[in-house]
Amino acid sequence: MDLFDNRYHFIKDLGSGGFGKVFLAKEENSNRLVAIKQLINLEKGRQESLIREMKVISHFNHPNIVTYFHHFIQDEIPYFVMEYCPGGSLSSKISKAKPVVSSKSFEWVSTLAMTLQSIHDKGIVHHDIKPGNILFKTDDDTIKLSDFGVANTAIGTRAYMCPEALMWNEFSRKDPRVDIYSLGVTLLELLIGFNPFSKLSVVQILEMHDRSEFPISNLPSWQQEIILKAINKIPELRFQTMNEFVEAINAKYVSIIFDKAVIKAGGVAEKAEQLLKTKKWNKAYSLLNYADKQLAKSVSVLQLLGKYFLLQQKIDVAKHYFESALLLNPRLDVQKELGWINLELKKYPIAISLLSDHLHRNPADYEAYNLLIQCFYETNRYEAAMDLAKTILDSEGRNLCFANNYYISCLMHNLGKTFTPESVMKVDRLPNPFLDYNTSVILENKSTHEYAKKPTLKSKLLFMDYRFNTFISNTLYFTDSNISIGLHEHSNASIIKIGRAYAGLNDVEISGNTSVSRRHCLIINCKDDVWIYDLASTGTYVDNQKLIGKIPLNGKHMIQIDKTEFAVTNDKSLLF
Repeated sequence: MDLFDNRYHFIKDLGSGGFGKVFLAKEENSNRLVAIKQLINLEKGRQESLIREMKVISHFNHPNIVTYFHHFIQDEIPYFVMEYCPGGSLSSKISKAKPVVSSKSFEWVSTLAMTLQSIHDKGIVHHDIKPGNILFKTDDDTIKLSDFGVANTAIGTRAYMCPEALMWNEFSRKDPRVDIYSLGVTLLELLIGFNPFSKLSVVQILEMHDRSEFPISNLPSWQQEIILKAINKIPELRFQTMNEFVEAINAKYVSIIFDKAVIKAGGVAEKAEQLLKTKKWNKAYSLLNYADKQLAKSVSVLQLLGKYFLLQQKIDVAKHYFESALLLNPRLDVQKELGWINLELKKYPIAISLLSDHLHRNPADYEAYNLLIQCFYETNRYEAAMDLAKTILDSEGRNLCFANNYYISCLMHNLGKTFTPESVMKVDRLPNPFLDYNTSVILENKSTHEYAKKPTLKSKLLFMDYRFNTFISNTLYFTDSNISIGLHEHSNASIIKIGRAYAGLNDVEISGNTSVSRRHCLIINCKDDVWIYDLASTGTYVDNQKLIGKIPLNGKHMIQIDKTEFAVTNDKSLLF
């Protein structure tokens, strides 16, 4: 076919790609040379994408953007008529043997940056900045930006895509810093003669960023600084606008401005982290909430807020803060925490995948091992739980939680058999309230559980969280005339058992009501870390909310079991 749209004569092919091909044509009436893009892929979405490109660019009248004239459809194939740029593309000027003169490289990049700034000001992100999409009107003449077909999408060319876009971060679609990164890679390619990411997988690109090992050591220091700033893996640490990019090029210097609010937020996060480690929950939250509301957005503050709420069993809130932190830094290492969240949400396959990956990179994280054991235990994979717990015990025998969790996994694996911890573990028996409690369950004279039906043995056993590996005794105070409590209405038992009065089984006995379970609920009475667990009972309420699983008890709380209600606190003054 020589004539297209009854007006364009084919002259020669100019190039081809995944979208189709571009050829040179002459308009019959005016003799004007034009470039025509012929779409080979007839997939409707791709057609609509390129038509969108036409509509986007038709609104620009910029000397450094390729002019698009119109489109037509012939034999059901879309064609796009645009300005012809005989000078070729920027990629044709790049050679590893002879990199482009740096002054010319920075001149071109500055022009492109200012062009992109005008585009960003209109709310458009190009998403595919690369040498192949940068053309010249004539050789070394006016530089032109082309190919807006993926503008404001999450698509691009892998070797020029920033880490957050490679990880399919939906929020990157309209983030101008995506283009800043791509232009930075283009500058890098101009200066060294090749793109170091071109033959790498997504994982390899991300790893190169993690190591910050880029082939730029032979460049002047100021050029290295500009490249490292432009292609930083964290969007907040890149140039925030194309104007900043140009200013650094003109000054031959990357301006370092320290935000006082960011510095202060970092200091607050450091203090809050120490408070979390010492279980000063209220003080830690007060600091983090202040930093989040009053200071600059900080990854560390958001991450610690996520950790705080995770430790307080507020899973949905924790998930929100971790996701917010990931938006600021997509490479943030929170796989353990996300695994923990998915464990609590009972999404066990996801939890196992995340925790396993975390442990491959952090093989000494015992808390993560314990979370993985819990995943196996909750999914009835008792042998896997036993194997992993035994492996840890063999190398680190004094980890109390692994001894307890190995024992209860053995009990469930050998359902119906009664044995003591000493009979299955060749480790020294250390003081362990969880192990003592679970042993008491299996050695009951008259069982409070069933093996094959509810209430099950598993519902009465206690899995030991890593947080209780260091256990400091605490004193809890109770008040209500309807319950019988030993030790003058207070208890310093490590695990306070609550239930129907039954042969001295419980520390807190509820009399005269057979609808209360014999092992109804219990309180883990650890200093600064008090928790209440429901044991698949007929119903336990804390502050008028039904208890599902477990929650922490900070301050004073009202516990209701059937018609009996009582207050509990570790601060005696709160009872009055």
